[in-house]
Amino acid sequence: MKRLTALAIIVFTIFSAHAQLFKGADKETQKIEAGAIPVKNGKVTFEDTIPAEGYTAEEVKRAVDAWIKERFVKPTVISVKQFESDQPETIMLKGEEYIVFKNKFLVLERARIYYYLTLTANDGSCTFNMSRITYWYDDEDDKGGLKMIAEEWITDENAINKKGELKKFEGKFRNKTIELKNSLINALAERLNKR
Repeated sequence: MKRLTALAIIVFTIFSAHAQLFKGADKETQKIEAGAIPVKNGKVTFEDTIPAEGYTAEEVKRAVDAWIKERFVKPTVISVKQFESDQPETIMLKGEEYIVFKNKFLVLERARIYYYLTLTANDGSCTFNMSRITYWYDDEDDKGGLKMIAEEWITDENAINKKGELKKFEGKFRNKTIELKNSLINALAERLNKR
């Protein structure tokens, strides 16, 4: 009996320490998240410069065009619309796709995300700009679901509570938006560095 009690205490101690370790990691991640959503002129705007060493602006534009044709297809995206630009080296498009929060047996939780991309080809690089981000959560709901704009939903003021922790509902939109932005940048960078 003493051995069983001792074993139970050891197991409980291990699980408690493990839970505290992960709880601490979550809080640390949430603190790091502050400032992760850039706001420019009152709008959530992600900007980055993707290197494309050795490429001319014309070669960068061709590579970006090829990437758009590969990336923005069903089922990855719901729809994409490309716009004409006054500047020949700039490509503008509006994307619509799903961000998935949970996909388990009989449970699919997702939202539509809409965003505008402006991709500008330069000698040796591509300027990435993602803005005008909106969401449509539970679009299959009889009441039409919930429509939100990024500025009122995923910024520090709206997604982080007074303790400096990420709010659960707003936080999942914030995290998935950052994941999408990172995946777009990484995929485009990979395409631009493919010789």
